[in-house]
Amino acid sequence: MPRPTALILELAALGVAMLLTAAPSRAALAAPEYLGRPIYSDPASGLQMPPGCIIEPTWRSRITGAELEVWVVNCDAIARVWLVKRQTVEVLSAHEARLRFEVIDERVLPEETAGDSLSVQCTAAGEESGVVVRGARWRGAGRELHLAGARGAIRGDVAQHRLVDVDLTSIDCTRFPDREAMMRKLQQTDRPNR
Repeated sequence: MPRPTALILELAALGVAMLLTAAPSRAALAAPEYLGRPIYSDPASGLQMPPGCIIEPTWRSRITGAELEVWVVNCDAIARVWLVKRQTVEVLSAHEARLRFEVIDERVLPEETAGDSLSVQCTAAGEESGVVVRGARWRGAGRELHLAGARGAIRGDVAQHRLVDVDLTSIDCTRFPDREAMMRKLQQTDRPNR
């Protein structure tokens, strides 16, 4: 018969093993899960993001010459980059329309902070839009923040309909904290009460 101390240690080890196998890892929680997901935008109710997902106005970038956009999103405190396809569902007036966005590619980056270390306020050589830097570090210059360094960059590839890694050498990023705060305040003011 095992000694009581050995039995207690064995049961404790078994309990810890069960907890480790039952609890999903942060990486498992961060798996791509929004591919193909439709997101609707209506002038009356705004952008209908999936539950637990947040996007600020300055976290979006349209890709010039395509019906694609790159979004930096925070879903359940995990940063993601989405390549979305934009479609007009219904034109309401010369300035308003109902839109549908479909997530066609996704990168999950749990080590990043949406809007800060993961920023879409960038262009590449030739004014190419839809570029996101990851692991960004910023330096102040008056009321602007300029990119001081980054771990890497991603852009939306129009031909492949995918997010692809790109070289950092030709990328220029500038953030405007005052504008970001103003846009955030406007978004909160415009949000309908539910």
